Amino acid sequence: MLFSVFINNFHDYVIRGYNLNIAVLIKQVPDTDDVVWTQNNNIDRTNMESIMNPVDKQAIEAALRIKELNNANVVTLTMGPKKALDILKESIAMGVDDAFLLCDSKFAGSDTLATSKILTKAIETLFPDVRLIICGQSASDGETGQTGPCCGARLNVPCLDNVNEILEITDEYIIVSSQYERVQTVYKVLLPALICINNFIFPPRIPKIAGYIKSQKYDYKVYNMYDINILEDDAGLKGSPTYVSSVYRCEDTRNGKIIVYNQDNLNEIYDEIKKVVYGT
Repeated sequence: MLFSVFINNFHDYVIRGYNLNIAVLIKQVPDTDDVVWTQNNNIDRTNMESIMNPVDKQAIEAALRIKELNNANVVTLTMGPKKALDILKESIAMGVDDAFLLCDSKFAGSDTLATSKILTKAIETLFPDVRLIICGQSASDGETGQTGPCCGARLNVPCLDNVNEILEITDEYIIVSSQYERVQTVYKVLLPALICINNFIFPPRIPKIAGYIKSQKYDYKVYNMYDINILEDDAGLKGSPTYVSSVYRCEDTRNGKIIVYNQDNLNEIYDEIKKVVYGT
């Protein structure tokens, strides 16, 4: 049965029909500036306070708003240590139907490429009927914005990033608006597809008491590398072609110079620019 959702400024809705399987990719990130690093220059998350990546909450909110307009089934998926169950509990409390944790010591140290391989293997194994995948544009602990598009490419589905508005969704296609700097572009793609939600678009809801109670009693599903049929060489440090060579806090050592423009000092401005660009 065909259904259609029209979302106008995220407030006014019209719907016809039902049914859509949605997977939301979420991540647990450090909630502190005092980051501890491993000898491989990866974040040591063992004893750190952690939260759900803020924009991933908005990805969940986007999925839940679609769910409220039809009989959509929404699941969350994350990769991490056992403590990542905390963000899955939060997603269930918000109203998600099911939650899955990918947990294996062999996943440790995965870069964005290895992470995308693990996540896509899990999607193909656990959610073969998924029609829409939603994730945050980037994670606050890395800000690469690569994992979502990598997953879309590996799944061979259309991938739309920097999404700041969902204009229409049916069981056949989705129409979204994306913001690239000052340019707003509207895309229509066939489902299944993956979209990356920009920040400050879908303010996440506050879970109700019933949601918190459900999240505490819920039977969470945990899978290792063998459950999702991924090779050891494709995960963790072995499957990561990139690595962090060093980590340091940036310090601004340059002294700025303010030149007030007028018609008589163009040569002075040009000379100053040459000094910066060419060092002369």
